[in-house]
Amino acid sequence: MSIRKNMSVRSSKPTPILQINHKNWMKNFDPVTVEDLAVNNKKIQDIYDWIKSNIGKNDGEILLLTGPVGCGKTITVRIIAAKHNIKVTEWITPLDIEMPTEYGDYEFKEKQSTKFLDFILNAANFTSLLDNNSTKLVLVEDLPNTFLRTPAEFTDVLHQYKQRAKSPIVFICSESHSDSKNTAANLFTPSVKEQFKIHHIILNAVSATGLKAALKRVSEIISKKHTTMYNKPTAELIDCVVNSSAGSYQSMETDVVIEKEPKGKKTTNSKKKQPSSRFVSLGKDQTVSILHGVGRVLNPKFIESENGSKRLTHPPKDIIDQFLSQPSSFINFLEENYLSHFSLIDHVANAALGLSDADFMLAEWREKILQEYGLYTSVAGLMIANKAPVSAWNPVRGPKTMKIQYPSPKEMPLLEQNYLYKGKILVADYQTYYKIIDKT
Repeated sequence: MSIRKNMSVRSSKPTPILQINHKNWMKNFDPVTVEDLAVNNKKIQDIYDWIKSNIGKNDGEILLLTGPVGCGKTITVRIIAAKHNIKVTEWITPLDIEMPTEYGDYEFKEKQSTKFLDFILNAANFTSLLDNNSTKLVLVEDLPNTFLRTPAEFTDVLHQYKQRAKSPIVFICSESHSDSKNTAANLFTPSVKEQFKIHHIILNAVSATGLKAALKRVSEIISKKHTTMYNKPTAELIDCVVNSSAGSYQSMETDVVIEKEPKGKKTTNSKKKQPSSRFVSLGKDQTVSILHGVGRVLNPKFIESENGSKRLTHPPKDIIDQFLSQPSSFINFLEENYLSHFSLIDHVANAALGLSDADFMLAEWREKILQEYGLYTSVAGLMIANKAPVSAWNPVRGPKTMKIQYPSPKEMPLLEQNYLYKGKILVADYQTYYKIIDKT
């Protein structure tokens, strides 16, 4: 009787199954100590020295930390702070939504700049009764969009913080090739950094050696905790992921986890795929891989089957699998080079339509799946539209960054008075393209 009871108790506890797509899955591989970071040791030391020299000074010192996306800026600050028992309070921009009252009208909505200033001052000056930790650090990575529209408000916030705050603050900005989205360049101008004595530390993309060391750590965690469900990544797979990550620690972690197949999963020989097949074609030189990808898109080749039907030698799906971690960069290369590969204007019109749709999808940053859809739309649109490609050799040019040139107060009256300009954007576009055309 007791044996049956024990058996029933043991069988009532199912073994937990970890899923890759669970929201907390990647937390298993987060760096815990300074030694786990894939960041240059000198940069880690620079950040540590700044924090150590400014903690406890009762002065609102400011640090600007910039670098590519995924190079380890935020995690480095958090790990250093945790090691030395420094409380980090981070600003998260709230949703700017108006809610009606019970009478149908809208309540007064406080400006985001005012909310931001109140938050960082409270975080810097007041200690919570729950933790009683007097060593504090304010972290800002998600700046309110209102500062990009009115940089003068941000300058006023820095002035208030410098005068009233008692704890240091760290601003983290990711580099962007778009002038409109480059927060560091637009808000932290040389004059602003000099005025408020802002210390600036620049982090580079993670080196291949650092990425490989971090991946080996991920592999060890998998082998110790998750071998019942997932295969341990091989050395070949690790090398392939390092070559395709483009210096991003985040994309590297995601790729190595997704590519593993669960143990015991049976597949037929016809559909069996090598785990690292997505990355093998990339090689060690990222520039060469992009050039090969651009060539396959802009010079599509077809294979004719026995029944007379045609199919692409390199299907769009196989091409986009190589550039999912950097869709915008690859599309920029296509937009820069596609015109010289087309021989008919009708084909150009169809290609431009596909690229426009792709740009629209990539601009929707709230839906990650649209990045893949936009990349597929641009690649497939160009390959299908180019029915008569130019056979001549065309060198691949790198994408150019267009710098928006805003009209000066003296130039504003020269614009057409009867045209309805919708704010600054259309005026900026008009002025920018006008100067380019005038030079040619």
